[in-house]
Amino acid sequence: MKKHREINLRQFLKGLIFVLLLSIGLRVSVLLLYPSNTIFRTWQSFYALDKGEIELLVVGNSHAYSTFDTSVISQMTGMDSYLLATNSQNVVQAYFNVKEALHYQKPETIILEAFALDNNNNWRYGETPDRDWKKEANIDGMRLGLTKLEAVAEQYEKRNWSYALFPIARCHGNWTDIATIGSNLNFYFKGIRNYSSFHPSQTSMSAETAALYAQAGYNPDEWVISGTNELHFHKLVRLCREEGISFYLVMAPMYDVYIRSINYESYTGKIAALAESEGVLYLDCNQYYEEIGLTAEDFEDAFTSYHHLNGSGAEKVTRFVMETVYGQEED
Repeated sequence: MKKHREINLRQFLKGLIFVLLLSIGLRVSVLLLYPSNTIFRTWQSFYALDKGEIELLVVGNSHAYSTFDTSVISQMTGMDSYLLATNSQNVVQAYFNVKEALHYQKPETIILEAFALDNNNNWRYGETPDRDWKKEANIDGMRLGLTKLEAVAEQYEKRNWSYALFPIARCHGNWTDIATIGSNLNFYFKGIRNYSSFHPSQTSMSAETAALYAQAGYNPDEWVISGTNELHFHKLVRLCREEGISFYLVMAPMYDVYIRSINYESYTGKIAALAESEGVLYLDCNQYYEEIGLTAEDFEDAFTSYHHLNGSGAEKVTRFVMETVYGQEED
């Protein structure tokens, strides 16, 4: 009997070692083969931070990572900050990103960029209704754990859970892509600690693009916040409250001529009402153009509703937000 137990224990240990080695192998393979993109690298850089290093965390989509200049935050407040913001991130993703981040960091303040409160309910595009490369890259970047499992279960149909949890099935074909492997190796060995999550636009609005905005017709469509985004906004605020974290909702600026061509009152009205329902500060930077000193040259050169700030615009807005938010705290 004793010998039989020893054999079973030996087999169990062998099986456990095999599973561990397989898991490590799969993880290393993903890190080497995953297509180079800022979403995945934003997560890898986050995990490379020292525990407890981050005092201010920003979540949201590209409006967040092109608006908040981490160097300006540091200069003005002395705080270390990180932008855990990703392309097209909605509040569902922001909630799980914060939940995952709190396993490693204990920020004093969290800012959600308000453009994440849109009609995106995470069931769109791709081969099946719930597949989207931006959402996948965000989840792929997270470490395997209970939060990731919860995020997948919340955002994917059951038939696609394995698809979402095992990115190696989507990137194994990159074994022959020397450029991808080389870029990833360079990132992990030379660039991970120098990686910046702040990505402002590198262009400045031209006279031609400004003329296009000036000629645009009025769009009366109302802003829509999806039910899933509204639900997870409440969950995010309450999570911060439970953890004793100051929470702020900030709308990054959009080009003022564009704002006049849309039903902006429906944007800010719905978002302000949602913030008021939780008693959190909502700062709409579009209401403070003169105070911030924004001009057309502070925006990217793109004729689109998703225009972003460039470096000069981001510096102005970050300074204004820090002055307003921390002035609010002191009062």
